[in-house]
Amino acid sequence: MAWRDVVVELKTAAPCPLTGWSGSAAYRILLEIIRRAAEPKGRIFVHPLYSGGRPILSGVDGRAVVLEPNASVKIRAVMTEQDLYYLLSAISKGPTSSPCPMEATAVEFSPLEAGLRDGHGFAVVKLRFYPTAFMFHGRDVLYPSPQRLAYSLAKAYKELFGADLKALADRASTALEVVGMWTKPVRVNIGDLRLVPAFLGKAELAVYGNVEAWLSLLRLGEAVGVGISRAIGFGKYKIEEISTHA
Repeated sequence: MAWRDVVVELKTAAPCPLTGWSGSAAYRILLEIIRRAAEPKGRIFVHPLYSGGRPILSGVDGRAVVLEPNASVKIRAVMTEQDLYYLLSAISKGPTSSPCPMEATAVEFSPLEAGLRDGHGFAVVKLRFYPTAFMFHGRDVLYPSPQRLAYSLAKAYKELFGADLKALADRASTALEVVGMWTKPVRVNIGDLRLVPAFLGKAELAVYGNVEAWLSLLRLGEAVGVGISRAIGFGKYKIEEISTHA
C-alpha cells in the first residue's frame, strides 16, 4: 500500500471557534471533504491545525481560540494514495459545514519514505513535543519514555509498511536515552468535554548504535505521530536539531 504525506491549505469562511483540540477539528474537516467522494479506504493520521507554521493548541488546559474569517490554516496528514485521490476529487466542492466552515485553496503531497538507512555512531536529537501520551499496560506514561517511543515507532512502521521492527525496538534500552527534558503535564479536551491527560514540551534524545535507522524512524514519527490517538493529532513532534558524532 502506498502512503502519502499531504498538506491541505484552507481559509475560514466564517468565524471559527475552537474550544476543543484542533486535531479533532482537523480530522473531522478532512473526513468531511474525503467523504464527498467516497468513504476512506485506509487509516488517516492527522496533525493539529497549523496557523503561521505553528500548531493551534486549542483545548489544551482549557485554551480556546477563535479564527477570524479568511484566516489561513493548514492540515497535514498521512493517508493512502487512494484516499488522496478521493481528497483531490472532492476538494473543490465548496466549504465544509459549521461550526467551522473552511474552503480548501491548495493541496501538496509527497511519498512517505519507507526506507530505513543504515549507519552506526552516536547522535543527540532535540525534539519539541505537542500533546502526546503513551500507555503501558493501561497506565498513562506522560513523558518521552525512550522505550515507549521506540515501540510506538516500530508499531507505526509495521502498520504502514508491514515490516516487523520489534527486534530493533527491543534494543531501545541500550540505544536510546533522554538526556534532557523540559515537559509539563496537560489535559486536552478532545471533544464533548472528554479530557485526556498528555504532556508537551522539549526533550533531548541520545541515540547510539544504528543511528541512521533510528533517525529514519524518528522522521517517520514526525509525520505520523507516536503514542495514543495519532489519528486526531496526538503524538506529533518536531525534530528541531540533530547533532551526529562518528
